[in-house]
Amino acid sequence: MKKRIIALILAASFTTFTSCDERLEELNTDKINPAQVSASSLFTKGLKEGFDRMGSINVNDNPFRLYAQFWAQTTYPEESQYSLTSRNIPAAFWNSGYRDVLIDLAESKKITEIELENDAARTATLTNRIACIEIMSAYTYTTLIDVFGNIPYSEALDVSNLSPKYDDAQTVYSDLITRLDAAISSTDVGTEGFSAGQDPVFGGNMSQWIKFANSLKLRMGMRLADVDKTTSVSIVNSALAGGVLESNADNVKLEYMSASPNTSPVYEDLVLSGRNDFILSNTFADYLNSEKDPRVTAYAQANPISFADGDYVLPMNMYVVYDDETVYLTAGTTISASEESRNPKVFVGGIYGSANAFNNFSKVSSTLYTDPTSAVTIINYAEIEFLMAEAAARGGYAVTGSAAEHYTAGITASFNEFGIDGVDEYLAQSNVAYATAEGDYKTKIGRQMWVALYNQGFEAWTTWRRLDFGIMRALPENAEVTVPLRFTYPIAEQQLNGTQYSAAGSAIGGDAVTTKLFWDAQ
Repeated sequence: MKKRIIALILAASFTTFTSCDERLEELNTDKINPAQVSASSLFTKGLKEGFDRMGSINVNDNPFRLYAQFWAQTTYPEESQYSLTSRNIPAAFWNSGYRDVLIDLAESKKITEIELENDAARTATLTNRIACIEIMSAYTYTTLIDVFGNIPYSEALDVSNLSPKYDDAQTVYSDLITRLDAAISSTDVGTEGFSAGQDPVFGGNMSQWIKFANSLKLRMGMRLADVDKTTSVSIVNSALAGGVLESNADNVKLEYMSASPNTSPVYEDLVLSGRNDFILSNTFADYLNSEKDPRVTAYAQANPISFADGDYVLPMNMYVVYDDETVYLTAGTTISASEESRNPKVFVGGIYGSANAFNNFSKVSSTLYTDPTSAVTIINYAEIEFLMAEAAARGGYAVTGSAAEHYTAGITASFNEFGIDGVDEYLAQSNVAYATAEGDYKTKIGRQMWVALYNQGFEAWTTWRRLDFGIMRALPENAEVTVPLRFTYPIAEQQLNGTQYSAAGSAIGGDAVTTKLFWDAQ
């Protein structure tokens, strides 16, 4: 693809993912000069890189928690002001998908196919391995499509082709569904695929890989609901019949380890680097407070009230945390300076799109922020329930249960995932109950799905683009600039693959952040 990264692509294909855990013991070999790179090593590395790129909070390649307005920034707010070029963010996300994930998975598949031709005794195991590779490859391609639109696909991953054509995004979606169906049908759930040491996500459990594949199909099918209802129904019904995530135990996530280099990307980017770049945003904090949503206590750390100017008057309905209790108080309530000994704290977000003082606002949850083992999740059970709620609300899909039932199940799943009590009281509120919550089904489901996708910035941003449920705030100093609907193509593509780049830009309606993707029809 790009001449200047060919060497990097080749190098990435021969890099192994190290581990200090027995699950990855097979990779404890010479990582610098491996005598031979195995298919399993390439798969494990590609799998980990796939989760790393989605869980990273490095704004050079993953600004999606900012685009979902979960977080605000402190010293350097350019990314929350939607600047893509100052750090060349599109190129970083593009390269991490193709170079760091898809190349390794493709090489792993090639080696496995050769093994399959020469080892009939392991046919079931090797076929299962190819299915795993295909499922993770399909997922990765969807992330590229859902960011850029048309992308190199049929001519991608060939390092000798420096000018691959861009394929139509909707056509690629269709082909990915075909690949997922083939992977599902070829799988023998009674046989292990990659071993537990090679598969740090599911430990070789092929039943879980099938749930992952069907859940991805469900997500993709609902992406198409506004643009091709007939195809959407077919894909969704097939996914539901095949079996999707059924509980939080099925969540598609990679749990990290306590020692470098296999700690959580959030821990690496913030704690190990010693940076204080992110706080909760006012968009998110204000919404959770106003909705009396106790999940704020799991999502963020309450910030101490300052009594430097005397008593503190609550600016809105909000949670107040004392030493021994958390209470919900109404706007205008006065917290007296005489209560300072009880260490009162509140959940307050920094102004989105502005530079904020780190110590003046609520920090990211300590579990996420300081725990080196915190997981990266790319599909959770709550999302599946909300997608089924949406399908039921739209009608025409083979969904058992009503929109209200799946909406309630989605909220409950989110509370359970984060270990929060009080879901029944929350659901009983008129502003939350499906029958009485504000807006149409897209608004009701979209907003709750957004809250449940906290720390999954990419999918939360995509849900906002697809369901148009409002909430996102304008930039305080430039209201004309809105949340990007896509990334522009990398600058290097313009320079090194100009003809194909120009054709792609024309095909999607212009290479601009305001251009809607094919599934964004509303």
